[in-house]
Amino acid sequence: MTEPLRIASPSDFLELMPFLLGYTPENALVVHGITNVGLAGPVMALPLPEDPTQWRLIAEAVAPEFIHSTRDRGIDILDVVVCLYRTPQPGQSPEVTAHLLGHMADWMIDAFVDLRHAPVKLLLGIVGNQWWDYTCHWPGCCEGDPLPAGDHPESVTAQLRAHGRIPGRPSSEIASEYRPTHTNAARYRRALDEASTDFLTNSRTPSGRLIARQGTLNIIDGALKDLRNGTPIADEPAARIILGLQDRRARDRALSWGPEEDLPYERQLWADLARRCVPPYTDLAPALLTLLAWVAWRQDDTPTARLALREAMTIDSNYLLAQHLHQGLNQDMPVDRFLEVFRTTAVQDQAEDEAALCTL
Repeated sequence: MTEPLRIASPSDFLELMPFLLGYTPENALVVHGITNVGLAGPVMALPLPEDPTQWRLIAEAVAPEFIHSTRDRGIDILDVVVCLYRTPQPGQSPEVTAHLLGHMADWMIDAFVDLRHAPVKLLLGIVGNQWWDYTCHWPGCCEGDPLPAGDHPESVTAQLRAHGRIPGRPSSEIASEYRPTHTNAARYRRALDEASTDFLTNSRTPSGRLIARQGTLNIIDGALKDLRNGTPIADEPAARIILGLQDRRARDRALSWGPEEDLPYERQLWADLARRCVPPYTDLAPALLTLLAWVAWRQDDTPTARLALREAMTIDSNYLLAQHLHQGLNQDMPVDRFLEVFRTTAVQDQAEDEAALCTL
């Protein structure tokens, strides 16, 4: 932009967030750091748990993580803006939801105060199409005001649109690409039930795991060829790929798969498989979500990459590959650097597997 963006009110920040994040957050906690050069500071976003009893632990964890990550990147934060997004539960009024968010607001403020690094300048709660400012102490002020419409010519949204910027899609719309589906859920569950019995039996020995890994990679290769030809993947091979990618080496080999022109088919495959991880198989999803995020990052779709990685880490907080990729995104590391490592590792793993297969 040729002219500096003017942020004059809390509602201006709310208009700015979908542009900063690349998506419109829902049921989320967003932390934005203000630097000495203005608004070009870091942003951290993560899901806000459905259960309010978990919020205090989230606040106490997020504040130090945000400060430490900015210090590691050499960024000096002067102030912090926190936005809490929450959809009212069935039968719950916006006012009751806003009251609940007020507790989270207090915990977030306390967590940053305890760090003695950057004060919270604004703490906003967004419930449906209304917002509250928990740092405003005037009675009746900043309580339940409507969200900015963005159609006023002097609004932040209008200013950014005039320069070719567009707000990101709602996070739920993005997540619909990879979240488990209710459609055909029973069919997907049955396919995983049937495939898991054979897979577990055949993977109990080192040689069995080696053969299963190669089988998984062969099925992936066949599935991608089918997708290029417009043929959807069938239930049985889909279930076998999902189970096979729980093997770290199989997953790592998949990271280096194919040329750039194959990325749309890879993305279609990983998203389809992630949607098939229906209960009680949701714990199998992190591998698929991480592969999807990796492809999205290579396609320069960082909003989807971030959300899919966050989903993977929500399911399994210790999933290391998702953590490493998420850190790489946050630190603006070149995607080519990761791709080089993945492809080098894949060549080494393939050579080791082929040598081991020769001894069977």
